[in-house]
Amino acid sequence: METIIDTKITEKTMDENQKENENKNEIEQVRAELAFLREHFNEELEQQKLDALAEFAAGAGHEINNPLAIISGHAQLLLREIENAEYRRQLSVIMAQVKRAYEMIADIRYFARPPKPEIEKFDLVKWLRSLAEEQIPFMRESGIELYFDTDFGSVNIETDPVQLRLAVTALCNNARDILQTTGGNIWLQLQQVENGWEISVEDDGLGVAQEIRSLIFCPYYSGRQAGRGLGFGLPKAWRIMQQLGGSIKYEQSKNGGAKFVLVIKNT
Repeated sequence: METIIDTKITEKTMDENQKENENKNEIEQVRAELAFLREHFNEELEQQKLDALAEFAAGAGHEINNPLAIISGHAQLLLREIENAEYRRQLSVIMAQVKRAYEMIADIRYFARPPKPEIEKFDLVKWLRSLAEEQIPFMRESGIELYFDTDFGSVNIETDPVQLRLAVTALCNNARDILQTTGGNIWLQLQQVENGWEISVEDDGLGVAQEIRSLIFCPYYSGRQAGRGLGFGLPKAWRIMQQLGGSIKYEQSKNGGAKFVLVIKNT
């Protein structure tokens, strides 16, 4: 009799355990489906934002570039005719601001609809050294020293050298903008990591405040004061690395400034 009762209890316990496991499996499945839907929704939302930005950039480019072209054309004509030094200086300022407006629209367009990467194999060390040599004279005009040194003799990678150059240059320009009133130092560095390579641009400025670090790669946010441009360099670098299958991250520099790292994955 006890054996029958024990058997029934065992069977019931097993049934309850089985139902509990089935419920757990169903809950895990629902959680996985919700996570998938959330990720898919976020991707769709991000794509819709980019599409909306692209539409805005196209419309704004058409509406703004036409009057800018007229302003620039008249300024150039006046520059040919006027000899007064002060008037010529003011016309040069107008033309510089027109160019700046063109560049802002171009940056928005590039972010929204970047070109398809053209993959090439090249020597990353030689490429970085060439980029540093080009940047050094511009940096010294603002009292900034840029340093590049590496123990690597040759590093062959496959990616788009033109787009990667835009990303690194954007980071260098961002560091220069931060240091141009005080001077300082910028370090361009190359480091090997487990799945690829890291290119970092580090400065000894003030760094990035904790409360805005989550926004620095967002195209809809600018930490710059009014009149200092859109500050599109960091979002552009983020977008390029996304296109190239890599990533970008911010780290606090050991020198107290900012350190931005581009991660290039092995192909």
